[in-house]
Amino acid sequence: MEKKSIEIFNKLNEAYPEKIEFITVRDPFRFLCAVILSASSTDREAMRAEERLHERYPDPASIAEASLEEIGSLIRSAGLYRNKARSIKSLAMVVVEKGCIPESIEELTRIPGIGVKTANCYLVDILRRPGVIVDTHFARVVYRLGLTTTNDRDKVYAEIRKSFDETMWSRLSMTANLHGRLICKARSPECDACLLSSICPSRASFS
Repeated sequence: MEKKSIEIFNKLNEAYPEKIEFITVRDPFRFLCAVILSASSTDREAMRAEERLHERYPDPASIAEASLEEIGSLIRSAGLYRNKARSIKSLAMVVVEKGCIPESIEELTRIPGIGVKTANCYLVDILRRPGVIVDTHFARVVYRLGLTTTNDRDKVYAEIRKSFDETMWSRLSMTANLHGRLICKARSPECDACLLSSICPSRASFS
């Protein structure tokens, strides 16, 4: 592993809290629903939509029996509600059929609407297993820091998994994500306040 990569990891690790949770619900099924809802939406709005959904339909069985229109009406505010309704209903039907939530990336990503990012969120946050979570914030931060050579999320995922030890994946996912939300913002990164500015190859672009 490159010295710079280790330095970046260590600085982020030291700077941010040990416990970082963007989706606060801990029930595994509800957590997955919230992650699905968070796509192209804020975590806050995803949580609100998830709460409305489960007030009406409190478990996978009731969601599996609900119509897509009924599900969609409850989650509409989270955006892309038709696609998200299909994904949530598909997940509920799998859980009802199997009696549990699949616990591997391979099984999870076979469910329509469950991608690699959502599957890794589940592995990291719920199962406490190693995973790389590539969302908008994470992809932006690692690209600007020169840890990846592309903005393509699939390639970012592969490069980070290859460049960092498995024991670092989950922690890097959470700290880099939080750093992107707080400091390394999309439009106006706060380079003067960034603990990594001295080793960031992108700083000159924002000066």
